[in-house]
Amino acid sequence: MELFGKLRLRAGRMILRRQTATVRRLKQGFDMDRVKRVGILWDASVENDFQYLANLNRQMVDLGKSVEVLAWIPGKSVPDRLTGLTYMKFLKREDLNWAYIPHSKDARGFIDTRFDLLIDINPSSLFCLEYIVSLSVAPMKVGPDHSSDPVNAPYDLMIQAGKPFSIGTFLQQALHYLSLISNPETRA
Repeated sequence: MELFGKLRLRAGRMILRRQTATVRRLKQGFDMDRVKRVGILWDASVENDFQYLANLNRQMVDLGKSVEVLAWIPGKSVPDRLTGLTYMKFLKREDLNWAYIPHSKDARGFIDTRFDLLIDINPSSLFCLEYIVSLSVAPMKVGPDHSSDPVNAPYDLMIQAGKPFSIGTFLQQALHYLSLISNPETRA
C-alpha cells in the first residue's frame, strides 16, 4: 500500500462498521432448490482460476439459476478472455474512493441486487470485496474462512479451502455444504 494506505483502510473499515449497523437481512431456512439468483464476488488476481468460475456458472445455469459475477481486476485493463462475458462485471482500482470503498455503478448495483445466494471468492481478504459482501442483503453468504474474528465475519457459511487457497476446492466444498444445509434430512 502507499504511504497513507493503512490510514485510508482504517477509515474505510470505520465507515463500513457504521453502514453495516443499518443492514437488515431476513434470516430464513436455506433451500438450494429455491435459489434463483446467485451473486459471485471474485478476486481475479489469478486469472487461471477462471476455469472453475466458468464451470460453476455452467452448472448453475443448467440448474435454472441466473449468475452475476463482480470481478476485482488488480491491473489497469480487463484480460481479453473475460471481456465478452455477459454475466461478468468488473471492479478496478479507479472504481474505489480514497478509503478503498467501491463507488462504481456496477458495485452499487451488485450491493442493491437481492441475490438468493452470494458466494465470495476472496482469498486475499480484499477490503473492497469485503465491503460489498458486508452490505449485501442476500439471505445466504458463503466465503472463505480466513478471519481471525469469525464472529464478525460477514458470512453465514465459511469454508476452509486449505493453504494455498484453491478456488476449485473452495467451490466444491461450498456446494457440498450448501446441499447438506438445504436437505431437511441432514440439517442439524
